[in-house]
Amino acid sequence: MRYEGHEKSHVSLGPWGGQNGARWDDGVCNSVRQVVICHGAAIDSIHVEYDKKDSSVWSEKHGGTGGIKTSKVKLNFPDEYLISISGHYGSMVDYGPVLVRSLVLESNKKKYGPFGIQHGTHFSLPRSDGMVVGFHGRSSWHLDSIGVYVKPLVQRNLSNSPNPSQNSQGKEAVSYGPWGGNGGQIFDDGVYTGVREVHITRYGGVASIRVCYDLNGQRVWRNKHGGRGGIRLDKIAFEYPSEILTRISGYYGPTILRGPSVVRSLSFYTNKRKYGPFGDERGIPFSSASNNGIIVGLHGREGWFIDSIGVHVREGAPVTLPRPFPQPPPMHDLRIYKVLGPWGGGGGQPWDDGIVSGIKRIFLSKGQAIYRVQIEYDRNGQSVWSVRHGGGSEASSDTIKFNYPSEVLVSVSGYFGSLVGEEGIGTVIKSLTFYTNKGKYGPYGQETGTFFTTSKTEGKIVGFHGRSGCFLNSIGVHMQPWRMGSLS
Repeated sequence: MRYEGHEKSHVSLGPWGGQNGARWDDGVCNSVRQVVICHGAAIDSIHVEYDKKDSSVWSEKHGGTGGIKTSKVKLNFPDEYLISISGHYGSMVDYGPVLVRSLVLESNKKKYGPFGIQHGTHFSLPRSDGMVVGFHGRSSWHLDSIGVYVKPLVQRNLSNSPNPSQNSQGKEAVSYGPWGGNGGQIFDDGVYTGVREVHITRYGGVASIRVCYDLNGQRVWRNKHGGRGGIRLDKIAFEYPSEILTRISGYYGPTILRGPSVVRSLSFYTNKRKYGPFGDERGIPFSSASNNGIIVGLHGREGWFIDSIGVHVREGAPVTLPRPFPQPPPMHDLRIYKVLGPWGGGGGQPWDDGIVSGIKRIFLSKGQAIYRVQIEYDRNGQSVWSVRHGGGSEASSDTIKFNYPSEVLVSVSGYFGSLVGEEGIGTVIKSLTFYTNKGKYGPYGQETGTFFTTSKTEGKIVGFHGRSGCFLNSIGVHMQPWRMGSLS
């Protein structure tokens, strides 16, 4: 079977990892023939053989000269091609630089790896009908970060029968980007039904963005991402559901000489019109590919500005939506979510991981209180790690791994109370206990202060929210009530 990989423009995904080292970019080729990986406690280097117009082209070696083991992944080109990568990134020592710790390569035939040590934050390339045609990232003594270029594959129709992709509902969300700089903290609003409204502040660049999504007919406002330095506010209200957001574009680059790259401007495209540009159209342009889909979520990096921005797209979705008030679905198809909490103090900054399919793993660190939590979610079959919520240093760590999907989280309880420290007195989460349909995990931390709990009969937990600073100040949950007669 032949494939044409040049019908659509490529998209850039990542990089995942740290911000140290020198930036490198192999560009876009026709395919990947071979990857040579040197690894030990982390990925020391990668060296890639590409196919470019039927000729073998080797990249530069990205990384250092270390590595106790060298692994060669040689694909059976041209029948075998690379479709996905995944791995872990994190520090090898306390307060050390963030590096790529492990890599897994997946072709249309098999998986290769893992190479390295599977410790740290997990990342994965969203699965799509595409092939990896290039790598980019950062490197120094090790491979600091890695990203990919993906080019969609269009199957050549050799008969008069309909192309199978034309019958696809296109319901799976695919992530594109983010485009911009590597500064700031990661944010991810998750996946919703659509976008209703966008608020932007700007000053030299895009200072902040806040989005109102549609979730099964309900308005859901997410937290504002970015800083407080914007001097102009723009509000974009779409005529949802007849008007849908299909594409974004913009520019990114530094706002001052030798400054960090941030998003300088944004434009929004719907099935009816264009909004913008908002900001200065200077720097490097970017665009979220074609209009063949609906944008159902935003992700990126945030600090004093919006450092980078990407989109979640439901590809192949119809460009014309049903009437605003269609016939209601049967009761067994309705999904109603409840927001419970948060319990704890009002310090720190608010955060909300949104609504996902389920909870796979929870990482937490504790000492005199709960310092931080980080959650591995399942989102439509994809493994997604949340941002780390909280801080702290001198603490013991625990990882709670559920036997997902047969084991689901149904309840959380714990204690919150005052903590006296150098910064004064604040109310923080002192302990946490987790309950699934199979058992109990915990308690983790000190059971002192005010007790709180969610009901064990409400349903299953499909997301967390709360407040955090140097500690986990408060925590709450998103619940999906049980369906009639359902236990999961």
